[in-house]
Amino acid sequence: MTTVTLNNGVEIPQLGFGTAAIGEWQQDDSYVTETLLKGMSIGYRHFDTASVYGNERALGRAIKESGLPRQELFITSKVWDSEQGRDTRDAFERSLERLQLDYLDLYLIHWPLPAYTRETWEAMENLYAEKKVRALGLSNFRESDIEQLATFANIRPTCNQIELHPYLTQKTLVDYCQFHKIAVAVWSPLGSGSWSGVKKSEKPISDPLIVELAEKHGVSVGQIILKWNIQQHRIVIPKAESLDNIRNNFLLADVHLSEEELQAIDGLNRDLRFGADPDTAQEINKNIPVPD
Repeated sequence: MTTVTLNNGVEIPQLGFGTAAIGEWQQDDSYVTETLLKGMSIGYRHFDTASVYGNERALGRAIKESGLPRQELFITSKVWDSEQGRDTRDAFERSLERLQLDYLDLYLIHWPLPAYTRETWEAMENLYAEKKVRALGLSNFRESDIEQLATFANIRPTCNQIELHPYLTQKTLVDYCQFHKIAVAVWSPLGSGSWSGVKKSEKPISDPLIVELAEKHGVSVGQIILKWNIQQHRIVIPKAESLDNIRNNFLLADVHLSEEELQAIDGLNRDLRFGADPDTAQEINKNIPVPD
């Protein structure tokens, strides 16, 4: 499996398994655990969760049941808006407890809350110094948020996880992150989350160009979009539940897109968000609690 070396030297598998809303939002039961175990059996070793997803316990059970050595796995979680500031350390410890782990590989600030960023980041730096987490990063941060962080951070963020798909390429932000050696990780890489309420026909997986390329290469539309990301050195964390989709997302070695094909997919950008916008997410997130 290919890896990306983060700016602190830690290697992260470039292809991960997204866990938001497996089954339903904040579902945490045997179905979620079994889905994650399917991923592990196919070969996934990088799993991305968050306290607000409400399924850290299910991932913890899967890790335990898999029998895989801890050092073979790369586990990411995130601190939610209501946990930022003085509660950051406690939130981290609760995540560890739910996951039944001694450390995390990557811990992210889930959404920017500029009033709390300094206190949150300083708490995370302390966890890093104590070797409770191997890398620190961001999620959904805008350039202005990263610039604010740079005024006080002693440790540079290793990555920024953002919504990115062929209809939302975020080129300016991607270029900014890459210039500053902040790896770009991609959530909703296929733009296909059922939570968005957008019809399948209006998503990039149904775009005529993507469909044409999939037919040309003899692969699925998802494989085309994932390889478009991977060939441009981005980390991707697609979510899948069926064994076929889990397997297809993982089997990308034989897919190779030409430079012209990569650029053609870049050209599909519509600046179209399916998920929340960092400019307005604070108001929405206030009403979403982290389950116990």
